Amino acid sequence: MTALGINSSYPIVPPALPSAWQQFRDRPCLFLARQLYAWRPVNLPPLPENPVTIVCISNTYRERPVIPSGDILIHAGDLTSNGSLAELQITLNWLQAQPHRIKIVVAGRSDQYLDRMKMGSRCRWRLGDPQRLYWGDIIYLEHRDAIVDCWNGRQLRIYGSPYSPMTIPSSAFQYPELDNVWDRIPDDTDILITHTPPYTHRDSLGGCKHLLNQIWRDPPRLHVFGCSLENSGWEFLHYDALQEAMENIEAEGGGFFNLLMVFKGLVQSFFYPDIKARTLLVNACINGGLWNLGRQPIVVVI
Repeated sequence: MTALGINSSYPIVPPALPSAWQQFRDRPCLFLARQLYAWRPVNLPPLPENPVTIVCISNTYRERPVIPSGDILIHAGDLTSNGSLAELQITLNWLQAQPHRIKIVVAGRSDQYLDRMKMGSRCRWRLGDPQRLYWGDIIYLEHRDAIVDCWNGRQLRIYGSPYSPMTIPSSAFQYPELDNVWDRIPDDTDILITHTPPYTHRDSLGGCKHLLNQIWRDPPRLHVFGCSLENSGWEFLHYDALQEAMENIEAEGGGFFNLLMVFKGLVQSFFYPDIKARTLLVNACINGGLWNLGRQPIVVVI
């Protein structure tokens, strides 16, 4: 038996991903919309004179990837697999050993010890106490912001939250889907760190609609999250008609009218090439489940 409890005499064969034809057959309008959206022109804003390099990770559990160098190291939650005090401290010790001058952490659904409001089926669970952990130089953000001074003199306002929409069974730091917990985010936030994705963006429709509305109202320069293991990667948001049309067709799973709106938005995007990308979204999940282990951190410059 291996450490994962799987008989090693039988090779693990990952399930085959659906082919392009299968995707088109199952949801033709959504498939075509995604193909169209990939053609959108991306107009990046210029980098500031004092750029900052940020290393993004999330959902590490017990994995320990090699962390590239950078100015800021961000962990977007699920530091542990069992949520215990001992495992949390082991992960914090590993993060403290990294050379990055600024390290910022939020918790996630698996980090039960840090959730002081967790309720059991019959009574309140014993409350976790973050003060019992040794954080060292790590900045822990639990639904609050911090202003950090980078080595090159640049200041960044960073807001971090562990919360995510309710699942069944429920986990740590979860809220009912109808609740909006994002109105505390300051208007001038440079970097937003959440455990949950925004709805329809690298989330398999498990993200938060209120969070999506919030970043439409006040876009951060960088939004780092995790939670959705199968959707690691990055994308740019322009907050235009094409993005809105794509979000609608993703939410509804297709529809010919929605496909027409995506096509219309794509055509408009070529007539307005000066619309710049305003947010870089990063799903930084290191662990991709049983079939996709060993991803690497995502490094961005803002």
